[in-house]
Amino acid sequence: MDANRWRLTRELFEAVVDLPRARWESRLAELCPDDAALREEVLGLLRADADATGGTAIAQHAPNVVAELAEHLSEDPTVHAGLALGPFRLVREIGRGGMGAVWLADRADGQFEQAVAIKLVRGGWDRAEDIARFRAERQILAGLSHPNIAHLVDGGMGEGGRPWLALEYVDGVDLGRWCDKHRLDLADRQRLFLTVCDAVQHAHQRLVVHRDLKPSNILVRADGVVKLLDFGIAKLIDADDAQVSATRVFTPEYAAPEQVRGETVTTSVDVYALGLLLYELLSGQRPYKVENSTPAAYERAILDQEPTRPSVAATRDGGGMSAANRHLTPARLRRELRGDLDAIVLKALRKQPTDRYASVADLAADVRRHLARQPVHARRGNFRYRATRFLQRHALAAALSAVAVLALVAGLGVALWQAQVARNERDTARQALAFMRTLFTNADPGQKQRGDLTARDLVDEGVRSVRRALAGQDAARADMLLAMGSAYLGLGLPDEAQPLLDEAGAIAQRLGDTLLVARILDETCSVLQYRNRADDCVPLVDRIEAMLDPSDPEHVETLVRAIDHRSTAHAPRNRHDAIVADSRRALALIPATADYDRLRADVTGTMAFSLVRLNRAAEAEAALRPLVDALRKAQNVEPRWLADVLDNFASTLTTKTDEALALNAEAVRLMESVYGADSPVIAGKVSNYGVALYKANRYTDALPVIERSIALNRAGGTPRATSLANALGNLGALHFQLGHDDASRAALNEAIELSEALQRPLDIGRALRWRANLSLAQARYADARADAQRATSVLAPLNKPESITVLRGRALNLAIDYAERGSAARTDAACAEAQGIAARFAALPEAGTPEARLATLLHALCGAAPAEAFKTAYAALPPDDFRQRQVRRIEAAWRTD
Repeated sequence: MDANRWRLTRELFEAVVDLPRARWESRLAELCPDDAALREEVLGLLRADADATGGTAIAQHAPNVVAELAEHLSEDPTVHAGLALGPFRLVREIGRGGMGAVWLADRADGQFEQAVAIKLVRGGWDRAEDIARFRAERQILAGLSHPNIAHLVDGGMGEGGRPWLALEYVDGVDLGRWCDKHRLDLADRQRLFLTVCDAVQHAHQRLVVHRDLKPSNILVRADGVVKLLDFGIAKLIDADDAQVSATRVFTPEYAAPEQVRGETVTTSVDVYALGLLLYELLSGQRPYKVENSTPAAYERAILDQEPTRPSVAATRDGGGMSAANRHLTPARLRRELRGDLDAIVLKALRKQPTDRYASVADLAADVRRHLARQPVHARRGNFRYRATRFLQRHALAAALSAVAVLALVAGLGVALWQAQVARNERDTARQALAFMRTLFTNADPGQKQRGDLTARDLVDEGVRSVRRALAGQDAARADMLLAMGSAYLGLGLPDEAQPLLDEAGAIAQRLGDTLLVARILDETCSVLQYRNRADDCVPLVDRIEAMLDPSDPEHVETLVRAIDHRSTAHAPRNRHDAIVADSRRALALIPATADYDRLRADVTGTMAFSLVRLNRAAEAEAALRPLVDALRKAQNVEPRWLADVLDNFASTLTTKTDEALALNAEAVRLMESVYGADSPVIAGKVSNYGVALYKANRYTDALPVIERSIALNRAGGTPRATSLANALGNLGALHFQLGHDDASRAALNEAIELSEALQRPLDIGRALRWRANLSLAQARYADARADAQRATSVLAPLNKPESITVLRGRALNLAIDYAERGSAARTDAACAEAQGIAARFAALPEAGTPEARLATLLHALCGAAPAEAFKTAYAALPPDDFRQRQVRRIEAAWRTD
């Protein structure tokens, strides 16, 4: 019976079931006059229902019914406390389900300490069925042994013949809530889901279908271990159903269509339930929209509706909370779910069991393929499907043909392989040499009749020559195309680089050259990052890691650079712990030889950057100083390499201002010597120098440097947009510090607009906070409060609650309140907040900074001498610090009161 017919059948059944039996046929004829077969199906259901309930002998079961009702009405949680069952003694009730109550119990025989969960089968009017289900559950659990399934400890019959089961006690929370509480990203959620799949597959291998998989039956302990619970309605696949239950028992929200229709239950029921679970873990939503949260409404939705794609459901009603719980923006969450994950989940949720994954293992395998960035089977194309079906129909002929072809190929391969390799190597060497000769000839100004050839001219000529010089030599041509693409990117020309990388990638794929494919993917990562699409690089890095062998020396450099690229995607989300961990892993892969010094320096610089942001600057300095000393002594060091190392090292010298400034200035000069003073490529080093001057309180010196970095970024166009947004934020902060309020607001407005377009939450939050500070100094309190609160909403999900970033936001919001409301803002709650902020600042390395001193003022205003607090604050703050203006605003409000 299809879903529509079942829905009609159910509606007719519900419309007639309460009528006297004599009126069934006439009423059905009125409701369904044109479908005699459907009327017969409904009559069959009505008669079966009457037969099942007509012989219930309710009078015979009345004592049990009354006893159970009394037990529920009493709602006394201590009714069985202290009851001894076998070696256990009940402590307290911890749950109640369809079969009865679940109690926490302790071992009471003195042999050893043990806490268990004991199921007490309820007293019921169908007691024989309950006992049969109890025995089935005990038998099922006895046959399961898996670290992620709560195991059977003991069981027996209590006084009055009441059955009980002692199970492993799991002190945890359900899987969904645990993931949200720990704000796991999508990859970690999928890995936990795979743990559940392994447990369910273990049960299936032992011919057990759980039949009631749902979040409340999957708990996670405090140590992160997943436990699958409640096999109370599980089904033995090879058992006689009558021996277990003749009743349809399931949770409507997590039931498969065949369960709702009352059809045969197979392992596909659990596949469907796991699809629902994965849907919720990924999107934070349910796949069906129901008007009323009733069992009937859920059943109708399961039968009639097609599930909404997770990528669409995830951003329903904005999706802000779901995205924040996964360290993503709503737009990014939608993009992450679109494609593979949509396909995997929807395949698991197909209405017909035969259209789903054939097993839980197949579902898990597709999830693993997605995590490894490999093609998932849920998205197989039509051609492959048709080819597979053809081979299935002609299996014997196809097998014999394959054997014949393989034999022929093997014979020819043995005969021709050595000769072909020799010819290929000879031809490749000759054509590569010819290509290089042509390239150098073209570099001669006399040959081109011009004396102003640039690096761009040389690369352009090389690209035009590569196809002619290396015709027929695919491997060499792919290598040269990759080199030309890298050269374009080094010149800041990603749009010119990408087509060459695409062409090289197609050749490498055709050749089956794994390492070359990985190198091209890694360079494509560089292009994506240059285009402000670092997130899109992460799947490529995952593919590279899946392709390469870290124990193969030829693979190491590409693998390490790919891991280093992932850090660029982590940085905008403040995931510096992850960057440090990845960097240490990458450093451990690099051989301890001089050949890898450049690679080691790059990765160490990445790690140092994140260590500084984790307030571990001393570790960062210790890691980079030996490298700087070695480069100073070395001969013929590449200027670009030295500039990168010096710039990274300068950022670690947080308390050595003069040395840091000298290093930043030297890095800029080195970059200018290579690329020229007007190249957008040097904008990053110029910006870093300007920021260093700002941090040294040399505001007037910093202004032209930061303005220069902005001009260079603008000249670089779209590829420099991220750097431009960051530089504009720096310019806005600097103008504010110098008292140039209009210029500050203009720069910050542009920074916010550009950062929003680029979806850079850290840059958005920082610029908003600076604009809030500016509005506070200008007494524009409504604007200040709106920006401060929005900055908090953007930055808080990306930072730990105790971080300096969150602390700054709390202090700013409190300062705005004090400036707007004066002493009226001095409530008990505000004073407690001020005390907490001041105490936290005192425990951080930023204890002596102006922002920490402002926090001290906010706390001091809760004391008995506000005038003295203001006097102390003015004296403690640098005379040219913008917080002097904010203190004046607060003081004016306080004195007015």
